[in-house]
Amino acid sequence: MHLYSLKMNSKNIDKNTELICNDNDNKLILHLKNESNENVKSTYKIDPNYIQFFFSLKGSSNVAFNMPHCSVQIDAYNSYLVFFKDTPINLFFDIKANSEMLAILININHFHNIFNVDDEEIAIFNNFKGNQPIITPKVFNAEIATHLEQIIDNKIKKSLQPLFYRGKIYEILSIYFNDTVDPTIEQCPFVPNSTDVSKLKKVREIIINDMINPPSLEDLSEEVGLNIKKLKEGFKEYYGLPVFTYLLNYKMEFARKLLDENQLNINEIAVEVGYSSATHFIAAYKRKFGITPKQYSLHK
Repeated sequence: MHLYSLKMNSKNIDKNTELICNDNDNKLILHLKNESNENVKSTYKIDPNYIQFFFSLKGSSNVAFNMPHCSVQIDAYNSYLVFFKDTPINLFFDIKANSEMLAILININHFHNIFNVDDEEIAIFNNFKGNQPIITPKVFNAEIATHLEQIIDNKIKKSLQPLFYRGKIYEILSIYFNDTVDPTIEQCPFVPNSTDVSKLKKVREIIINDMINPPSLEDLSEEVGLNIKKLKEGFKEYYGLPVFTYLLNYKMEFARKLLDENQLNINEIAVEVGYSSATHFIAAYKRKFGITPKQYSLHK
């Protein structure tokens, strides 16, 4: 893996870990990507009192804390929040074949400065004051995934990268913790069980595999065996966006990757992501990213 940083503490990092950002030791971002067919192992040492967020973007990875056999497995679109009070941590990463993850590490004092920690709406803050370790799994949505991918693929000038990374971390944290609702408000949320989650994942697989001509909600409902109400509410709860909004975002991100590869022209990319007209594709791309595909290609 390649290695670069804004300010790198080389004594803590090994050759298999990419330190994207070290913001005066307050916030760090680690990128681990394994494109080989074999597992890749990596280690990283952090000082005491860092809150750790691990996000798996692709495949599956294991993260262990101080002892290689004491690990958690993180599959794609899943995350873990981890905190050990007053304990230096050796992180042991086992990145499986064709897998990718990001770790965001934040000093506890800086974390408290970011948030109003007296706010009882975010109950987990109270747990940071105790002595028990916190190891909390959580599925993250497509909005967080987009911000994570923007961290990895950004084309920001080096001089502006500290500001860019800081903003992205704040955006991710605000979305991550924005799942607490006022109990006095009448709610009827869809909370998917394990069976329903597998059906929602199947919906995502279907629409991505057939992005040019995706099935209707009615056809998806029938194919996966989930009624339309549960499908719509469950998909939005699980992935953070309605089904076809999620698909549109995926198509635009896929189009951007095709532009990065520089193998196809605009008309060909439009067809690849399901647009019969390059004009409609260009308009959709500009709505999503604020620039046209041609402008993106010229400035990447």
